Amino acid sequence: MSTEIIRQGPVRITKSAIDAAWKVRAPGRRTVIADADCRGLALVVHPTSMTWRFDYKPRGLDPHTGKRFASRSVTIGNPQTHSPDAARDEANKLKGQAKAGADPAAERKAKIASDARKRGHTMRRLLEDYEQWLPRRAKRRGSAGKLAARAASGELGYLRAAIPLMNAMDKPVAVITVADIKRVLDAVSDKPATARHMYGAMSRFFDWAQDEDKLAANPCLLIKKDERPKPVKGRKVFHTVQQLAQLWAAIDEAEGLMPVHRDLLHVLLAVPCRRSEAARMTWADLDLKGEVWSQPDTETKNGDPHRFHIPPLARDILKRRHTDAGKPSEGLVFPSPRAGKPIDTFAKAKKAIDAALPTKIAWRMHDHRRSFVTALAEVGVHEALLDGILNHRQSTTRSGVLAVYQQATRWPEQVAIMKQWDELLSSAIAQKGGTNDQG
Repeated sequence: MSTEIIRQGPVRITKSAIDAAWKVRAPGRRTVIADADCRGLALVVHPTSMTWRFDYKPRGLDPHTGKRFASRSVTIGNPQTHSPDAARDEANKLKGQAKAGADPAAERKAKIASDARKRGHTMRRLLEDYEQWLPRRAKRRGSAGKLAARAASGELGYLRAAIPLMNAMDKPVAVITVADIKRVLDAVSDKPATARHMYGAMSRFFDWAQDEDKLAANPCLLIKKDERPKPVKGRKVFHTVQQLAQLWAAIDEAEGLMPVHRDLLHVLLAVPCRRSEAARMTWADLDLKGEVWSQPDTETKNGDPHRFHIPPLARDILKRRHTDAGKPSEGLVFPSPRAGKPIDTFAKAKKAIDAALPTKIAWRMHDHRRSFVTALAEVGVHEALLDGILNHRQSTTRSGVLAVYQQATRWPEQVAIMKQWDELLSSAIAQKGGTNDQG
């Protein structure tokens, strides 16, 4: 059905005129009442609503036709939001903008579109897209390929922790400011390493948002360099084999530990792997008969596949767990007792172990890798072989042409070293820990 358009006025529009026009509205009819006091302002009466409208012609000539531009219209509001005088005031502002060469209708349309984009580009929505994109991102360092799943998971973990600290999950990404970033950094200022990781994760997220045209500038880069989290100095603490034996005994004696925690912590002493790698170990990765733990590239820090020889101390634990679990072929070796997921909280376990130690040892789980290298280097094992066992990228310990052509893992020597380590640690455990001298 076509709409009949009736034009009236110009008349001075008042509240009574608005009420009268509303009473005679009719289906299929639109009445446009021009205001006598403000040229270009009109009250438009629809069958079910009324609006204020301002009509104007943009300044200048259309370069294609040589004629004035066609009339443009801007909706101001309605009689409920704007009285006649308020509508006139708003119309006069728009008239002044048009005379100055602006195009209020185009600017308002652009603002509406911009606001809509902002609402659609909230941190929550972009985080969902980023979670899909990040695992496909190319590595930024080292060999070619995609970002390791373990690295992507860690990056997203820091980002998910940072956004709530900004109270920004439902904020448009475009309104995030330096103050929001500083709020996050202040919240974790007592944890320098966490602050550094969070800052990096946020900055890389905002870089991606900028590349996707969701953001004009990365707010992390607007923070002064001297106010950004500084790199944390590498921890150099290591322990003697005797101290590791004391930790082994304390793990056995600590109160409140579940068997799965004791087994995992013992394996971390026996095998110089990373804590997260042991927590994510699966039965499919293990060849207990061949005494080999094969790590896929998705689970290693540098994204390179790796393998460990399983020494007797760890082998006995793993074989017992395998038997107790019904000899499964897949699934986690150390599932958390409640959720069945990889164990990722160790604070309570460490506290219980510290309480069981006869003398204090300032230890962290990652210290075990440093202790492993130091103890074996002291008895003459070559550092390059120890680096290979730790799965440090070989280009860091080889240079020049050798770094390109020498790709051997020297597996038989790695097996011999792991057996040598097992003998050192087993002997110290049998002596019940010995002294507590710091190395």
